[in-house]
Amino acid sequence: MLNWIKKQGIAAWMILGAAIFALVAVIIYGVNSTTGVMESIELDSSPIVFSVIAIVLLAGIIAANGKVPQWVISAVMVVVVVFLAVSMCRLIENRTDVAGNQWFIPGLDIPEQGACLSQAIAGVVFYVLSIAATIAAAFAGKFARQDA
Repeated sequence: MLNWIKKQGIAAWMILGAAIFALVAVIIYGVNSTTGVMESIELDSSPIVFSVIAIVLLAGIIAANGKVPQWVISAVMVVVVVFLAVSMCRLIENRTDVAGNQWFIPGLDIPEQGACLSQAIAGVVFYVLSIAATIAAAFAGKFARQDA
């Protein structure tokens, strides 16, 4: 196990970071969607499904390192970026009413909506970090160290 960890290149660590960021984002989405002002609204499960699929694909990229052609890994990275972007867009779409009430309609800006909006912004930030880490790993391209 220790040898496997030592053999990992910078791209593999970026992919691991992307998976962790995506996991944090989906946890924030789940908490944000089931508490506070969003508690009475039906949960949209598509961001959760797409995020979980993206995390599984990221884990597959690390597991399949060196066992599949590079073009397959690149294609999977594109799919991961699309799934994470769709998850982020669905999160934003589901919070537009809260943002509108909080920022543009005086009298409807209650603290609960502000907290909901802050959590949603944190979730979007983690999705952006996950997407950026995946794209950076695609450009880094070295999943295993050459000297190990």
